[in-house]
Amino acid sequence: MGELENTAGFALSRERFTLARCGCGALVYISPTPTDADFKAMYVDHGQFGMEYTDPARVAAIVEYMGGCFDRLAARVGQPGALHVLEVGAGLAWMCRVAKSRDPGHVTVAQDVSPEAVEACPWADDYVRGPVDDARVAARAPYHVVSMTHVIEHVPDPVAIVRSCARMLHPDGLVFITAPHRPKGWREGDLEAWRRYSYNHVPAHLQYFSEASMTRLAEAAGLRLVHWSHAHEDGEAFEAWLGSPGQRPLTWWKRLSASWQ
Repeated sequence: MGELENTAGFALSRERFTLARCGCGALVYISPTPTDADFKAMYVDHGQFGMEYTDPARVAAIVEYMGGCFDRLAARVGQPGALHVLEVGAGLAWMCRVAKSRDPGHVTVAQDVSPEAVEACPWADDYVRGPVDDARVAARAPYHVVSMTHVIEHVPDPVAIVRSCARMLHPDGLVFITAPHRPKGWREGDLEAWRRYSYNHVPAHLQYFSEASMTRLAEAAGLRLVHWSHAHEDGEAFEAWLGSPGQRPLTWWKRLSASWQ
């Protein structure tokens, strides 16, 4: 669809990347995939959490939003007692934070490849710096809630990541995914609108899912899409819940209610 400039703020292997659509027509993505050196530069060598993540008003807003998400997920899971919560690509581990605020007995595990926040999240019972399939992550399985909040757009093989999560998921558990969707009012070919998109982070954001492509991802990972909404931020972000193949999708009314909350 066109060329987008590197927005990282530092030199990478390329200055421009191609914005493309997959053959199925449902997934927008960046091509080519960044190099290993690019990934290291973006997620290890340079800090990701500036003042916007420590400002009290900003923190309160994030905690309020994530708390509402956790409450809806916990209600759907419907398990009595302590829940096991895994946060993938956790960063500052907001989902773990709100889970502990709801019940200190909830078991919380944060995972990330970046060292930046490992010592900054006392609300995580374990903070694992390593891959999702690290044995330390699996040790706390099965998980009732697996959270990937603005993470899946960063990973070069999302099927592999979600498949790893599926192997550790409780039969009644949910994989919760939020990520960028499309620029507000965007029409294919409008590259300027994409450049103005607040989630246009090149090449950190590798792919932008739709409901159809998320359905395909879930099936490829052995799961089922049970809830989808791209009503967030005027359509600029989406929320998806993935569950075991035997789980029934939310009814249209429950989907609408979930979106309002």
